[in-house]
Amino acid sequence: MRISHQHKFILFCNPKTGSDSLREMFDPYSDVRVLNNFKNQSEKQPFYTHISPQETKLIFQNLGWNYKDYYKIISTRNPFFRLISLFEMIYKRRPNIIKPSFKKWLINTKNNNDGGGGKDYHRWRKYGTYSLENLIFDENEEILVDKVVRLEDFNLEIPKLFKHLDLPQPKHIIKKNIGKKRKMLSDYYDDELIKLVEERYFWELNKFNYKF
Repeated sequence: MRISHQHKFILFCNPKTGSDSLREMFDPYSDVRVLNNFKNQSEKQPFYTHISPQETKLIFQNLGWNYKDYYKIISTRNPFFRLISLFEMIYKRRPNIIKPSFKKWLINTKNNNDGGGGKDYHRWRKYGTYSLENLIFDENEEILVDKVVRLEDFNLEIPKLFKHLDLPQPKHIIKKNIGKKRKMLSDYYDDELIKLVEERYFWELNKFNYKF
């Protein structure tokens, strides 16, 4: 995540939605540049890279900071692509673990609570399978962010976002970790999985006009 007290913004890092690129673009204007994971969370550094808006709001309250004074930003991405990217990254980082089929893995994930499983401090993995709805709304159905930027619209939306925050326009739109698309969606999804994703991620599919 990134926080600017001067420019009054909070940038949340939604896994596999271009958050690395956003962090790099916002770094020059950030007072808080969090690099640690949940395991290294401490009283001195209460934030961590993939912290959720719910956790952040509570920490702000404990620190006496007004969460509502900050413009809160998060990115999103077509869930059909995001889940593939997460799956491939998990097992790329765990080469000694037998890689299950994408179907078996996806069926066993959740879109809230335990998310993608794994050790608790692997919040990038946990939150990676969260639906955006479960990530940005609290228990009272109050939305905790002000701006959701689609990864697919970075070229158009990032300049607008910088203008809104009264920041100098970026020289170029950074796009990191772009993998080579060697497979088609149909190589991963069958009708059962398509239906599963459509049910679990209905809100964001509908809200941001995503389709298979």
